[in-house]
Parts: sequence; structure tokens; C-alpha cells
Amino acid sequence: MPTSVPVWDSAPPEVDVTGRSYAVLSFGARAHEVTRAWIEQLHLLGHPVQEHRVAEGDPSGVRWAQRQAGGARVGWRLCVAGPEADVLATCAVVRAQGAVDAEITAHAVSTDRKNVLCTHCRSTTSTDADVGATCPCSGCGRELLVYHHVSRRHAGYMGFMADAEEQP
Repeated sequence: MPTSVPVWDSAPPEVDVTGRSYAVLSFGARAHEVTRAWIEQLHLLGHPVQEHRVAEGDPSGVRWAQRQAGGARVGWRLCVAGPEADVLATCAVVRAQGAVDAEITAHAVSTDRKNVLCTHCRSTTSTDADVGATCPCSGCGRELLVYHHVSRRHAGYMGFMADAEEQP
């Protein structure tokens, strides 16, 4: 079955060293281990780096990345690591600011927490449910099937009423 669910390697990707300036964001201690290695490599090459560290799930990290992307110039790069939900949200906001995939290095240190977008009420629900499982919508209360489609724009998994075909 086709899917848009990202596949994250267990090893972090290599940082793109072709940029001129870098914004490096980590969500949580596990992610900081990843970004620390990226920063060390960038410093060895003499690249300017703006670093920001936040706790897992802290929305201030996403806002920081959005501000960084808003002021970006040619050669700017974003490097982000953290739980999948935080990484997807960060990538979505910098793309909305005009960044392209080639300017983003991203690594998910875990995929436990997911943001699920309700197709009925448009609310976003944070859950640890697996793809194919269900979770209650925080907006309308419907039991949502966590579908195997991820919206890069909305940074979440599509969710729709699990038993919609059985409803009158």
C-alpha cells in the first residue's frame, strides 16, 4: 500500500556542509546528542551556527525555527532533531516560510508521538497510537483511524472516523 509516512533511519543523516549559515534545533536530550555532532562538524568548517535547545513537545522551538527561516538568506540551512511530531512541525513551518527540502536536515529520534489531523473538525490531536490504530479526536470526540498518510504541510497524520461506513 502506498504511504507518505516518513521513514527515519536509525542513524542521523549527514549534515549538509554547503550552506553559509545554520540554524540548529534540538527537541530533548536525545536530539541534542544528534545536533551536537552536527554543530561540531559545522564549527570545524568555520560555519556560523545559531543553536536552540528545547524540551520535547515545546512549541517555542517551532516558533524559533519559523523566525530563523523568516530572516534567512541564500545559503541558510536548518538542522533539526527530535521526536517525529516536533520535527514534522518544524519542517512544515520553515517550508511555509519558503525553505526547500535541500535546505533542511532532519532526524526523528522517536516516532511514538503523532499529531493526527481530524478530517471532520480539522482539530489536531496528539497521540501515541500507531498507524492503523485509533484515537479519540480532541475536537469532536470521534474515534479516529490514524491513517498511513502524513501531510507535510500540516505536519500530521490524517485521521478519519474509524467506523464511518457503519454510520447512517
